[in-house]
Amino acid sequence: MGIGVIIIGDEILSGRRTDKHLPKIIELLGARGLSLDWAEYVGDDSARITATLARTFASGDIVFSTGGIGATPDDHTR
Repeated sequence: MGIGVIIIGDEILSGRRTDKHLPKIIELLGARGLSLDWAEYVGDDSARITATLARTFASGDIVFSTGGIGATPDDHTR
């Protein structure tokens, strides 16, 4: 079993915002003697988010997800 993270948001992919989730997750896992095995970035496309979540959840890995849950209409993660 691995540990992964999905980071969601067009603002990350476009460079409008800097991703601070990945380094923080690595830090938090490291403090517990764990390490991150994979990370994926996904834009605010609901079909792509759904497919990514379904595929990674089926892997048996521990999957964290960040971003995509703001108050704007393009945030579909809710």
